[in-house]
Amino acid sequence: MNGKPLFSKKQYLQKVINTFCPRIILRLSPKKSWANSHWKGQTAGDIHGYDKYCGEHPATKIILPEISRLVPKDASILDLGCNCGNYLRRLKEQGFTRISGTDICGNAIEYGKKELGLSDVEMIVGSFDEVLPRLVFEGRKFQLVYTVGATVELVHPSFDVIRYVCELSDEYIVFIISLWGHAYPRFWEYEFNRNGFCLVKCITSSDGNTDRIRDPVQVDSLMVFRRVRPE
Repeated sequence: MNGKPLFSKKQYLQKVINTFCPRIILRLSPKKSWANSHWKGQTAGDIHGYDKYCGEHPATKIILPEISRLVPKDASILDLGCNCGNYLRRLKEQGFTRISGTDICGNAIEYGKKELGLSDVEMIVGSFDEVLPRLVFEGRKFQLVYTVGATVELVHPSFDVIRYVCELSDEYIVFIISLWGHAYPRFWEYEFNRNGFCLVKCITSSDGNTDRIRDPVQVDSLMVFRRVRPE
């Protein structure tokens, strides 16, 4: 018996537009700078204030073991959208020594440095479209780049965030994201493939069993990409 399609035609259309629409056209969107302005000014007590991201989160039990499995303790690691640095703190406690993070919210990074013991950790304030091109220009490379939650899915597709992430990663990229939700769902695997990375591990929020998950659109998935080396 055929059930209801898991995702609608509108959702597929959103992915097509965000992935394939020429970026020069997407730049005309009035929504382009909304996410940056919203997240930049958040502080404790706000809807997305850093106090919401200091405690235990289900993703902690996924991202930390995954990083430990992939790279040694002396690997260079970059956290995209680190907020106050809660995951960086956990990595530091586990013995990782070359960790960095970037986030647009200066209030969050200041809190992390003062209150979470991250004063000796590189934490860069700025939006992705400001920071990532600069890191690429400086020739920076990280053995592993990761992000957790609504980060790249909120980046307006007029900025080719995946290209810059791939240029910064020397080996692995680990995403815990909503494949179909948030502002700008895209065909993530396709975008990584065209930038020289292949999907080596994927645990999705939906396996087609709609009885098991009430709303698969809003549940995060784990995606691990690895750089394709010439033979």
